[in-house]
Parts: sequence; C-alpha cells; structure tokens
Amino acid sequence: MRSAHLFTIFVAILCVACSSVKTGDSKKEPLLPYVEDNRVGFLDTQLNKKINPSFAYLPNRNWPYEFSEGLAAINFLGVVGFIDKDGDVVIEPKFDMAYNFSNGLALVRAKDKFGFIKKSGSYKIEPEFKGAGNFHNNLAPVKKEKNSLWGYINKKNEFIIVPRFLAAKDFSEGFALVQNTDHKEWGFINTEGEVVIDYQYPKAESFSEGLAAVQLEYKQWGYIDTMGRVHIDSRFLEAGPFSEGKAAVAMPEDETNLDTKKYGYVNKRGRFIIEPKFDEAFPFSNGIARVKIGNKYTYINEQGKMISDPIYDMAWDFKGGLGLVKINNKFAYINKEGIFSLEPLS
Repeated sequence: MRSAHLFTIFVAILCVACSSVKTGDSKKEPLLPYVEDNRVGFLDTQLNKKINPSFAYLPNRNWPYEFSEGLAAINFLGVVGFIDKDGDVVIEPKFDMAYNFSNGLALVRAKDKFGFIKKSGSYKIEPEFKGAGNFHNNLAPVKKEKNSLWGYINKKNEFIIVPRFLAAKDFSEGFALVQNTDHKEWGFINTEGEVVIDYQYPKAESFSEGLAAVQLEYKQWGYIDTMGRVHIDSRFLEAGPFSEGKAAVAMPEDETNLDTKKYGYVNKRGRFIIEPKFDEAFPFSNGIARVKIGNKYTYINEQGKMISDPIYDMAWDFKGGLGLVKINNKFAYINKEGIFSLEPLS
C-alpha cells in the first residue's frame, strides 16, 4: 500500500511538472498577427485565435506587430500604445512613435522628442532627445539636439560614454558601430567606450554571429571578426548580417554590367552555398529566407530551392514555422512547404 501511495504521489508531481513545462513553453511561443475585415488580431503557431481582431489595421513601421518582453506596440488611429498577450491595452496610446521593449524599456517619441518608458507606461527617462536608439547591454545611443554628437546613456539617464560620435548604432554582441567626426569613418567600441576596432571603414554594419560586414578595398564588402581581422575578403557589392550561419550578399550580374546586382548566400567561409540569382534577399529565419524575383516575393529553403512561386506582393520573415505574406491586398500565412496554412484574408 505504501509503494502504491508513493507511486500515486510521483505521478501527480510528474503531471504538474509536465503541465508547468508545457505552460512555460507556450508562453514563449510567438503570437502571429493576422488581418480580418481590416482589423488585426493574433494567432498562436497552431493558428488558433488568441486575440480577436479588434485593432484597426494601420500599416506603419510597427507592422507586422510583434510581441517583445510580453508586450506589443500597436498603432491606434495614428498614436501608439501597448497591449499584452491577452489583448488588453496596458499602456494607453499616446505616443507618436514607439518601439518594442528591449532590456525592460521601450523607446518612444512624443512631441518630437525621444524618451524611454517602463512596462507600467510611466517614463523612466523623459523625452528629451532628438535622436535615440534601443537599450542593449544596458546602454542606448542618444543625441540631445539635431546637430549634437551621439553618446550612450544608462538606464539612469547618465552618459556612460560621452557624446563624441557623428553617428552611433545600438550595441550588438557587445560592440557598437560608431562614426568619427574627423573623416566620417566607422569603427567599433566596447561598453566602456573604448575603440576596439579602429575607425577605417567608409561603411559598415553591426556584428551578428561574430562577424560584421564592412566596406574594404575598392568599395567592396567583406567581413571582419571581433578582433578586427578580415575573415572574408572584400568582393561583394553588398553584404548583409549573418543569420543561422548564412548571409545574403550581392554580386554583379555579369562582368559587363557591374551595377546590376544579383543576391545569393555565403557561409562563414565566404563560399557561396546559394548562387546569386535573386533581385533581393533577406536573412534566414526558421530555416527559411524570403527573396525577391522581379517585383514579387517568395521564400527559399537552405538548399536555395523556392518553396513557392514568386507571387506575393510582400512577405515577412518566418516565425513559429509560418510566413506572413500579402497577396492581392490580402494577408495569409504559408508553411515551409509553401502551402497556405491560413487562406488570404482581407
């Protein structure tokens, strides 16, 4: 009897644990926006309705809406507020512009000035900047006035890195891309404000997966590592960030016309794993990348094979195994086989 009783307790504990794990996992799953009768709602990754379509579809820089740190910035008739995953408005719409939460704060613009809010909706840092980026590594790039230099503040609104840059980007992988005032060249600093990769690049992009695209010789692009060493020689007309071990790059379509570009993908050795044949290409997400052929979009898999014909007027990155597409002014979701999981809705 004692062993049977212990077994019953063990099963009960196991069920509770499994239930907790399942609940935790479901909270981490993305919610996917969809449009029905010109109103926006949200689905889970099984395409079950989680938030009924109750928000007006107003395309702006926040679209497609995405949850970050439990909240999503939504456009309400020209002003932006935030909802939670139950669809409740938790921060009233009152901002001219707002970005998703990062490091516990959200960048917002009110009356032509940028500031940062907490999840309560109250200001952590009042709007006082003419330019600002998001918090990463607990630092955010800001400039006080239109013609001011950029520096980096902490969450107490203290300048940890004094303003001295002509331009400054968000921190990524512990480095921030900054432009000097002397020759308008780009270099990289660490979170202490120390220049760790000298100013030397006419153009550059932030680090992703340990590599950064930079413009090198003959205005061609290559990649450097975090020590500033050339990892992939410069030979591309354009170069994008690495994602899932691959980066979209552009090459001349042929030797007689160096201005006409075609995009393909290279691995971290700089070898083409998908030959340049697309008119535009974007980072991989969920093992799928969106590409443009002519004036239409489609998706490719990791072998470079199109999963559907290029028929979409617009497409966005895959999330939760599904891709949001727009066709004939209607929105739909397709799966990795290119089949409609959610038929086009207006």
